[in-house]
Amino acid sequence: MLTNGFSISEAIQFLQHIDPKGNYFSHFILEELQKGIPLHEVLLKEKFDKNACSQIYFAEKHGHMIEALKEAGNYLLKKHKDITTLWKLLRYPILLLIILFIVISLLKTILLPQFESIYESLNYTPSKQLQLFLYLMQHIPNYFLYFILLFIIMFLTFFSYIYRKSPIERARWLSKIPFYNFYYKHYNSQFLAREWSFLLKSGFSIHEILLLMESQHFRPLLRDTAKELHHQLLLGKTISEAFTNIVFIEKQFVILIRHGEKNGKLDQELFYYSQISLKRMEEHIHTIFQIIQPIIFMIIGIFLIAIYMSILFPMFQMIDAV
Repeated sequence: MLTNGFSISEAIQFLQHIDPKGNYFSHFILEELQKGIPLHEVLLKEKFDKNACSQIYFAEKHGHMIEALKEAGNYLLKKHKDITTLWKLLRYPILLLIILFIVISLLKTILLPQFESIYESLNYTPSKQLQLFLYLMQHIPNYFLYFILLFIIMFLTFFSYIYRKSPIERARWLSKIPFYNFYYKHYNSQFLAREWSFLLKSGFSIHEILLLMESQHFRPLLRDTAKELHHQLLLGKTISEAFTNIVFIEKQFVILIRHGEKNGKLDQELFYYSQISLKRMEEHIHTIFQIIQPIIFMIIGIFLIAIYMSILFPMFQMIDAV
């Protein structure tokens, strides 16, 4: 609608008529906009996604609102799609794991004690291998619960620790986490590249861009990063040299900044890089989704074999003893 000449207010009024369920939300946005409150602040009040709000914030400065709204919409759709896909991949394996856990618990409480009573009645002493196997089968549910509990404690301890750090220190920690660091660095690099390309294209200088980043309050990492970059520039460094100290972005981003400084096409190169980086992220996430399910099914298969062995192995041992 904005592409066809509608203003934001007119577009929202139109949405009020075609979507009565969202009438309250649309009415609230219109009232706030009429008070002169920027769109990104209105959306933040309604607990809108902060990453999407940051895109709209910069769009209010560089003027590419249509592109920003499309990007924000695509980001939210992609985020919802990824969560839905992950849930579809995991729900069936998780259900199977729960069923297997229940079966193993029943083996521990019902079947294995019966084997032990049979051994006593026959005066049969199981082999050491069988004793070890039965011991593991009896205690696997406990070990499984201990492992989950330990993982939760470590997870909560780690994040409570890093979230007491400054935004930059926190980002340094997050950029070291295996697997997650790829997504984290690529997202930060892609976001900066896209917004900087629009701002540079609109005539903003590097100094003005950093001031914009410092003035926003809902993305503390962007604010503190801008302050750090500003400090490095005051020391006489170039912008590419200043970025070398930022560990939570991709090295290719720094190389691109250095190259763009030389040929004067930094805005265009940053835009192309943002598109390539976004594509890499999507491919990486898709690859992870393809790997997760087979691994879970392999674990389930191992559990199934262990259950069959816990039933058949003692029987074979007793038959051999007879």
